[in-house]
Amino acid sequence: MELLALGLSVLALIVALAAFQRARGGGPPVEDADDKARRRVEAAREELEAALVLQRRMLARIAKGAKLTPEMIEEGRLWDDVDSRTAREPLTTGAWRALDVRTPQETASGILSGALCIPVDELERRMSELPRDGRPLLVYCASGGRSAAACEFLDGAGFEGLHNLEGGIGAWSFGTVKPTRD
Repeated sequence: MELLALGLSVLALIVALAAFQRARGGGPPVEDADDKARRRVEAAREELEAALVLQRRMLARIAKGAKLTPEMIEEGRLWDDVDSRTAREPLTTGAWRALDVRTPQETASGILSGALCIPVDELERRMSELPRDGRPLLVYCASGGRSAAACEFLDGAGFEGLHNLEGGIGAWSFGTVKPTRD
């Protein structure tokens, strides 16, 4: 509701500025000002629509019983950061899957057991390789930056239950395995 009020306020300000410019008779032609105002209003509308979609998705997940952290809500994201201690048990029991988004050169030194390896720059092209069985996905890289970007991308593609490993594989102290090459 606050976003809608903000959008309407922005629109009113733009209309008032255009009217003032017209009354003054100076500056750029009225048509240019109108075009700029229309572009600004359209951009504000798109931003408000995106925010509304995110709010609806958050509410839908809460209605399904998902727990959103305060950070997820404040930062407007539907994936969370987890530490290695939190991730260990669900990975060990198979409740979660793992996705390594590092390069093949990086994964050669070791991956989490059972992890699917898809470099972040190939993720869009290879998304069909990701199972959609409802199991949460722990995404990791070397330090947590690329995996956060991957979580953001996958969330936008409709994946749910995404977890970013804080500190990446460098923070994982429970052992790794050598990847198998197909």
